Amino acid sequence: MKKILISFIIILSFSFIWFMACENDVPSSIYDPDEQGEATPAISSITPADSTTTGIGNIVISGSNFSPVAEENLVFFNKTRAKVVSSTENEIIVESPIVTGDSVAVKLSARNSYHFSNDYLYSLFEAVYEFGGFDDYTDPYALAVDNDENLYVSIAGKKIEKVSPDGTRETYANVLVDKCSGMVMGPNGDIYYANILQYIFLLPAGGGQDGIFVRTPGGVQDLDFDANGNIFCGGNGKEIYWVNVAEKTSTTVKEYPSTNIKSIRVFNGYVYVVGDYVGTEQDQVKFAVYRNQILDAEGTLGETEMVFAFSNEFPTAILYSVNFDIDGIMYLGTSMPDNAILKVQQDGSYSALYPRVMNAETYEMCWGNGNHMYITRRNKDVTIRRVLKLNMFIQGAPYYGRQ
Repeated sequence: MKKILISFIIILSFSFIWFMACENDVPSSIYDPDEQGEATPAISSITPADSTTTGIGNIVISGSNFSPVAEENLVFFNKTRAKVVSSTENEIIVESPIVTGDSVAVKLSARNSYHFSNDYLYSLFEAVYEFGGFDDYTDPYALAVDNDENLYVSIAGKKIEKVSPDGTRETYANVLVDKCSGMVMGPNGDIYYANILQYIFLLPAGGGQDGIFVRTPGGVQDLDFDANGNIFCGGNGKEIYWVNVAEKTSTTVKEYPSTNIKSIRVFNGYVYVVGDYVGTEQDQVKFAVYRNQILDAEGTLGETEMVFAFSNEFPTAILYSVNFDIDGIMYLGTSMPDNAILKVQQDGSYSALYPRVMNAETYEMCWGNGNHMYITRRNKDVTIRRVLKLNMFIQGAPYYGRQ
């Protein structure tokens, strides 16, 4: 027992000596009470002022004490971090984040600053959103808009739905065909539509009984009115047809050899078409936009010109539709999720429209009376098949049928 006690005392003594030695080796504190860090950043203004669209374009934050190195600034919209494009000591440019709200708190931190900036309240609103309350059980196709901004949507199952400007939806008419491949608003609120067959159908204003308006020489997928109140149309008949509306007659005015016509839009004295080449010649472009000048009031067309060789740029994609804004910029509806709508300038250059918020193929495009465009979004996933409303910030080209 005595030996055990002596051993314990020896061990305790060595432990005390080791502890005292270690205590002397502890480094001094890294905390410097005199260190204040870099100046706290401050936000004084944001451009565009007051609000902008979510996920579209850039936002400029002005203020002071920012880092001139972009990666050293962390910018938050509520809890969402925005991508910094560039920065100086007084200005930071960020991509508009995917955030919506009337009072989004914007704040930022800069490297070596110990505090966040002040909160700056800002509004972000959606420029692209689902419209009309369509769900997994409704399959939308062709579109038309009347002078009161009511939207008409053909859905599979022999129905045309009417969506009022506030988004309220109701069944407008039961029609003869399962779905409309193309649809356009005519004078007095009548709706003219096609269904790939050799006919154009007429649905009278108010949603009465539809019927065959005119028989065409070949199949029709799409149609549009010209400035004289008549109709150009085309489809798998591989021709453009001209319909004299007053006389209810149709004639072939231009052949498109081995080319199905997917979409038609009359703009600035020309008939524009989306062509799908189905022939065997290897040097032909699969999908392209063509145009023919309208030479007179009887539907005479000039020579066919290729406007945009779509398949040369996107060999594996499908081109569905074509439309224009009032300035002549062309918009193409495609099968590509990352280029759902292609915006083509008059010099032929192009870019994706709203690439961060458009994510599925675009079948049909129809401009309203103002700055909004409506589209039907296609996808194998039924949860994505919807009608969308887009704020384009510019008017569309005239629809002569609804003037």
